[in-house]
Amino acid sequence: MKELLLALSLLVSCLTQSVLSQQLQTFALRGRVVVARTGEPIAKVRIIANAADQSTTTDDNGDFTLHNIPAGQVDLYITTVNYGLVKKTITLTAGENELFLIALNEDAAALTEKVTITADPYETGETNAASEQTLNKRELQTLASVLLGDPVRAAQALPGVTANDDFRSEFAIRSAGFDRIGLYLDDVLTDNFVHTVQGGFPDTGSLSVVNADTVSSVSLMSGAFPLKYGDRTAAILDVRSRDGNRVKPTGRVAASLSGLSGILDGPFADDRGSYLFAARKSYVGYLVRRINDTNQFTNNPPVLGFADVQGKALYDLSERNQAGVSVIYGAFNYDRNRDRNLLGVNNVFRGDSRNLLLNGHWTFTRDTRFFWQTRVFGLRTSFKNVNGQENTLDDGKRTQFGGRSDVNFQVNGSHRIEAGLYIRSLRVDTFSRRFDFGAGTFTVTGFNRKGTEQGYYAQDTWSNERTGLSLTGGVRLEHSGATSETLFSPRASFSWAMTDAWRIRAAVGRYYQFPDFEQMYGRLGNPGLRAEGSTHYNASIERLFGDRIRLLAEVYDREDKNIFFSLSEPRIVGNRVTFAEFPFRNALSGHARGVELTLQRRSANKLAGWISYAYSRSELADVGTGLSFVSDTDQRHTVNVYGSYRFTETWNLSGAWRYGSGQPIPGFFRQVGSGYFLSSNRNRARLPYYSRADLRLSKAFLFRKWKLTVTGEVINAMNRNNVRYAGFDGFGFDGRVFGQLDRVLPILPSAGLVLEF
Repeated sequence: MKELLLALSLLVSCLTQSVLSQQLQTFALRGRVVVARTGEPIAKVRIIANAADQSTTTDDNGDFTLHNIPAGQVDLYITTVNYGLVKKTITLTAGENELFLIALNEDAAALTEKVTITADPYETGETNAASEQTLNKRELQTLASVLLGDPVRAAQALPGVTANDDFRSEFAIRSAGFDRIGLYLDDVLTDNFVHTVQGGFPDTGSLSVVNADTVSSVSLMSGAFPLKYGDRTAAILDVRSRDGNRVKPTGRVAASLSGLSGILDGPFADDRGSYLFAARKSYVGYLVRRINDTNQFTNNPPVLGFADVQGKALYDLSERNQAGVSVIYGAFNYDRNRDRNLLGVNNVFRGDSRNLLLNGHWTFTRDTRFFWQTRVFGLRTSFKNVNGQENTLDDGKRTQFGGRSDVNFQVNGSHRIEAGLYIRSLRVDTFSRRFDFGAGTFTVTGFNRKGTEQGYYAQDTWSNERTGLSLTGGVRLEHSGATSETLFSPRASFSWAMTDAWRIRAAVGRYYQFPDFEQMYGRLGNPGLRAEGSTHYNASIERLFGDRIRLLAEVYDREDKNIFFSLSEPRIVGNRVTFAEFPFRNALSGHARGVELTLQRRSANKLAGWISYAYSRSELADVGTGLSFVSDTDQRHTVNVYGSYRFTETWNLSGAWRYGSGQPIPGFFRQVGSGYFLSSNRNRARLPYYSRADLRLSKAFLFRKWKLTVTGEVINAMNRNNVRYAGFDGFGFDGRVFGQLDRVLPILPSAGLVLEF
C-alpha cells in the first residue's frame, strides 16, 4: 500500500510539473491583417494582446509578430484610425502555430470574420455598368462631414458631380438636376425622402434622412444605367444600408458641435441573423434659438432641427432562405424664430416634415448560380408650412407602397439572365395657398390623386473569360396609370478587357420619367402631360497602373426630348415686364454632351483618393416658342479632388476640394456691373465660380477594449465667398432686380469624437 501511494504521489507531481511547465512556456504569435472587403494587407495597424499586455504594429505587408505569448486563449484587439475595432480570440498550442488571418472592416462598427479576395479595387456592383463611380465605407465616412453625416452630401465629391449650394444635399450630374436623378435606397426609389421644407422653397436647405453610419456603399451611375432602375432620365444614386455584424454586440457613439448619434449592432442569440439600431439628434436648433433670444437678433439665421432613427434585422430561415426588415423614421423642423415681420406673406416662417420608410425582403439562394429577392415597401412624407401670420401655406402627404422582385440566374458558363418587376402605388394629398401682395386676397390650389406605375425588365449577359469580352442586351417595359402610357426602353452595353491593364466600355439606352402629380394637378399643373425621355450614349476607356491606380476617360451624349417646362418666370417681352405664367408642357428638347477624366488611387495604405475634371455643354429648345437656353444646372468646368492619408496607426489626414465654373441663375436675367436686370433671354447670367476646400484631421486613441477617435474639421478652409441663387426680392418697372445672391457657408471649423466599444 505504501509503495502504491508513493507511485501515485510521484505521478501527480510529474503531471503538475508538466502542466506548470506548459503554462509557463511562451510562443510567438504571427498574423496578418487584411481589408475584409478586398483582402488587401493593411500596414500601420495596432495589435494589442490583452493577456500578455503587449502590443505591436503591422508592417508594410500587413504582418505582425507578438513574442512571449503564453499558451492557451489570447484576446487580440486590432484597430487603426478610420477602421473598426476588432476583437479576435486565438488559441495558442505547444505545436507550431499557423499565420492567423484577421479581417478588418472599413466600417467603424461592423465586424466580420469573412475575407473577400478581389484583385480589382474598382469592381462595379452592376452588370456591365457603363459609368459607375462608388464610395466605399472609408471614403464615405471622411466625406460625409462631422457636422451632418450625410451620405448624399458625400456623393457631391464624386467625379463629374456639380454641387454649388452648401445648404442642400441635392446635386446635379451632366447638366441634369436632382429631380431627374433616381435615389434608390436598398432597391426602393424614394421621392422627396430628405429633411427639408417641402414645397420648393429655394432659400431653405436639405439633409438626407439616412444616417451615414448605417450605409455600406454609395454608387453613382451617370449614364446608360442598368435596366433594373427606372422612372428617371439622367442618373441613378444607389445607396445600400449595411447589415448588423454577426460576430458580437458592438456600439458606436458620436458627438459633434451639431448633435449626437449612436449605433448598436450584433448577432441574434442563435447566430442565425443580425440586428442594427441607429439614432441621431441635432441640437443646433436649440443653440441658435438661445443665441437669438439672448441677443435679441432681428434678421437672424433660421433654426433647424432634425432627429431620425433606423433599424434593420436579418434572419436566416434556412441555408437558402433569409428574411429581413428595415425601418427609417425622420422628423425635421424649420423655424425663423424672431424675424417674422421681415418676411413676405408667401415666405415660410415655420415648417415641419416627417418621413417614414418600411422595407421588408425575402431572399432565396438556391446555389451560387441562382438568386431571387422579393421586397415589399411603404413610404410616407407629411409636411406643413406656415407664414409669419400663422396662415398655412402648404399642407400635404405623399404616400407610396409596392413591391419588387428580382431574379439572377447563371445559365451556364457564358450566359447570365437577370429579370424583375417593380410595381408601386402613388398618392398625393396636398393643399397650397399663396397670397397676393397688397391685395389681401389669396389663391388656393389642392388635389388628392393616386395612380400606379409598373416596370418590367429582362436582360442577358454573355461573357467570355478567355477574350475578356462581355455583352449585355435587354429591354424594360414601363406603364403609368396616371398618364395611360406604356413605354419600351431597350439597352445594350459592351465591355472588353483587352489586357490586364486596359479596358473599354460602351453603352446605349433609352429612359423615361413620368410626371409628378404636382406637375399634373398643382398650381401650374397640366393633366395632359406625358413622360419625358432621354437616350444615353456612353463610352469609356480605363488604364490601370499596377493594382491600385487607374486613369479613366469617359465621353457621353444624352439626347433629351419632351422635358417638363413651365414658362412662369418674370421676363421682358416687347420692352415691358411681364409676369405671365403658363402650365407645364412637354416643351423642351435638346442634349447634354461632355467628357470626364479621373485619376484615382484606391488602397488601404498610404495616399488614396482621386482628381477629376469634367467638361459639359447643354442646349435646350422650346419648340413652341422658339426659346433656347442652357439647362438650369449647366456648368462647363468642374473639378473634384479628394485625398486621404493614414500616416500612423493613430493619425489620418483627409481633404476635398470642389471647383465649379458657375451655374446659370435660373430665369430671365442679365448682369450689369454688380446689379441684375430682367431680360428676354433665359439662363444667360451665371453665378460666380464656386470653390470650397475642406480639411479633416483624425486622431485615434487605442485602448485594450475600446477606441476613441477625435476629429477636427474645417469646412471652406480658404473662406471663399461662395454664393447661391435663392430668389430675388422683387422687380421694378424698368426691369431692375431688387435683392442679392445669398452667401453660403463661410469658413466653419468643427470637431467631433467617436467612442467604439
